[in-house]
Amino acid sequence: MRVLIGALLLGVIGGCSTSPISAENADPVPAPRLYAFTEKSAAQLVVTRDSGIYGSEVRFILHIDGKPAAEFHPGEVARFGLAPGKHILGVSKYMIFGHSRLIESEVEVKPGDLVRRRISQHGSSFSFTPTAY
Repeated sequence: MRVLIGALLLGVIGGCSTSPISAENADPVPAPRLYAFTEKSAAQLVVTRDSGIYGSEVRFILHIDGKPAAEFHPGEVARFGLAPGKHILGVSKYMIFGHSRLIESEVEVKPGDLVRRRISQHGSSFSFTPTAY
């Protein structure tokens, strides 16, 4: 009986976590939720949101240079064209009561660069980090 309860508990905990997903295996963000930077450019930004049930009701908004660029649901990917130079990338949660804090980072791209970033949720917080996926 203890083994069964332990297995169920592990299943519940594991089901509530998010996992990285590769850009190739993620679903594309639908066109109505792509707002800006959708044209091809000299450099490319690929952003994926982790898959998983945990936080699935929360939408994340990607900002590029202060403009909303896309809205992400779990397990989705989007590609953006960036001109060479420095850009500010940011992510915020979209909730019923408005947006959460905005996490921002700077990236500098050169022609031909491919920059990958990952949106992941950890408890009540989230992160926006470089990724190999």
